[in-house]
Amino acid sequence: MPQTQILQAEAQPRKDRTPFQRYLPEIITITSGKGGVGKTNLAINMGISLSRRKQRVLVLDADLHLGKLDIVLGASPRYTLADLVEGKQPVEKIIMKHPSGIDILPATSGELDLIDADDRMLKILSESFASIQSLYDYLLVDTGAGLSPTVLTMAMGADKVILVVTPEPASVADVYAMIKVISSKSPELPLILVPNRHARLEDGVELHKKLNLITQKFLKTNIYYGGSIVEDNAVRQAVIRQQPFVLEFPNSQATNNLQMVCHRLLKFPAQEFEKRSNIFDRLREKRKEIDSA
Repeated sequence: MPQTQILQAEAQPRKDRTPFQRYLPEIITITSGKGGVGKTNLAINMGISLSRRKQRVLVLDADLHLGKLDIVLGASPRYTLADLVEGKQPVEKIIMKHPSGIDILPATSGELDLIDADDRMLKILSESFASIQSLYDYLLVDTGAGLSPTVLTMAMGADKVILVVTPEPASVADVYAMIKVISSKSPELPLILVPNRHARLEDGVELHKKLNLITQKFLKTNIYYGGSIVEDNAVRQAVIRQQPFVLEFPNSQATNNLQMVCHRLLKFPAQEFEKRSNIFDRLREKRKEIDSA
């Protein structure tokens, strides 16, 4: 197994876009009802796939207590958002540049919970992020699993939510519970199901159909189908090698499946620019909604 490396934090402005342009990335939260379903792996590899389609991608590692960047990338963050809040490092130094083309903003820190952070901390994060957010097309937020206030706030603060689910009954039950809570609090928020680790693509399609029928009947809402990813030993081997599977096994079935997921995502109607806002401002607003519910 390769040694864990620390990626250099050298965020540089893109040549074809400057921070002074009025542009905000679309925020996509990637989450799941339970852990161990491949959520972080999907977030990183999806980010790389979007980057290869000429999209500028920033991944926010917001799994605050169980961040798995070191497992997926073989890299550990030198700094986190805690260093920014404490005034130790500017946001440009915290961002990790990956050779694949994606940037990573690590929030993993047992000392910093973004939802428990006071308004002063969130204001600092908001003002710092405002200086770089125009450099990206997509902000992918990799959350923890489950229905904690942190995960729910991250989901409700997004423009779209990708729900990762596996064939196990516990995973299906947990993702339904998540759909129920999110749809009740943010009924207009698009929820996109991505079945993972299925034996066949058709199994993922069937799972979405059944789950969507149930949500239509009992929750009066729809969930969109984002594409399925089959069980593929290439993914397992890439994790062992601590490399993204889209790079390590570019011709694998899982990589091909993920390309279709990204294709569907890019075809999905984007949030209108004038309705987008700073992720940390959204967290502050959505936290108040959850607290008052």
